[in-house]
Amino acid sequence: MIKQRRIWATAAAILALVFVLTGCGASPPAQGKIVFHSKRDGNYEIYVMDADGSNQINLTDNPAKDWDPSSSPDGSKIAFTSNRDEGSWEIYVMNVDGSAQANLTNKPTDDNSAPSWSPDGSKITFEARSFREDPFDNYKVYVMDADGCNQTQLTDTGGAYEGDRYPSWSPDGSKIAFSSYRDKNWEIYVMDADGSNQTNLTNNQGFDIAPSWSPDGSKIAFVTSRDSNWEIYVMDADGSNQTRLTHSPEDDPYRDGFPSWSPDGSKIAFESDRDGNYEIYIMNADGSDQTRLTNDPAIDGHPSWLP
Repeated sequence: MIKQRRIWATAAAILALVFVLTGCGASPPAQGKIVFHSKRDGNYEIYVMDADGSNQINLTDNPAKDWDPSSSPDGSKIAFTSNRDEGSWEIYVMNVDGSAQANLTNKPTDDNSAPSWSPDGSKITFEARSFREDPFDNYKVYVMDADGCNQTQLTDTGGAYEGDRYPSWSPDGSKIAFSSYRDKNWEIYVMDADGSNQTNLTNNQGFDIAPSWSPDGSKIAFVTSRDSNWEIYVMDADGSNQTRLTHSPEDDPYRDGFPSWSPDGSKIAFESDRDGNYEIYIMNADGSDQTRLTNDPAIDGHPSWLP
C-alpha cells in the first residue's frame, strides 16, 4: 500500500512538472516581436518591442511623423508611412534595426499610406490619393514592387469622399482584403490580387474597417462600429461567422482597433484607449486573456507582428 502511494505521488509530481514546463492549463506566452507607432517622443515614431511588452526601442527617431508600420514576411524589413518629404505622406521601408530608411513611393503630389506586404515579400499594397491635384480625390488601393517600382492602381470607386482603404494581403498571395465606402458605409471587401472580383464580405449598417488575415488564411479580424463603439470582430474568410472578440461596457465605451495576428495564429495584438489613452494590447485569438503591453502617457498604436 505504501509502495502504491509512492508511485502515485511520483506520477503526480511528474505531471505537475510537465504542466509547468509546457504551460498546459494556461495561455502560452507570446513569442516574437511587435512593431508599432508611438507619440511618446512628441511626434509619431516607429518602435519595436518583444511580444511581452519588454525592450521597447525607437527605430526611426525623425522629427517628422512616422507611423503605420508593416513587417515583411521574413521579418527583415519594415514598411511604414512618413511625411518627412515636403509634407506629403509616402511609403518608406527600412531594415528591422531601423537602418537604410528609403522612400518607395516618391510621389509628392499624393498621400500614400497603410502598406501591407505580399506573402513572398516581392510586393507591397497600399492606399493612395492625389490630394494636390484634386483635394476631394478619394483613396484607392495600389500595389507596387517591394523596391517601389511598377506602382499600379487596383480599385477606383469614383465619387468624392468615397474610397478604398486599409488593404491587407492574404497569406497565400491570391487575395487582398480592404475597406470600402462605395456603399456609403465602410465595409470589408475582398478582391483577387490583380484587382478583379471585388466582393463585399460584411454588409452591415456599422462601419467595418482595417481587415487583418489570420496566418492560415481561414479568418479575417477587423474593426467595427456596429455595437455603437469600436470593437474587434473576427469572421471566416468568406464573411460568415462574424464574431465579437472585444467587449467595452455600454456605459463607458472605449475604442479597440487595428488587429494584427501572431505568426502562429494563436494571438491578436491590437490598440485600445480603454485605460485613457491608446496602448498596445494582446489577446488570445478567441478574445480571452486581454493584456496591456505598453503603458505610456502618449499614444501607442497600430501594432504589426514580426515573424
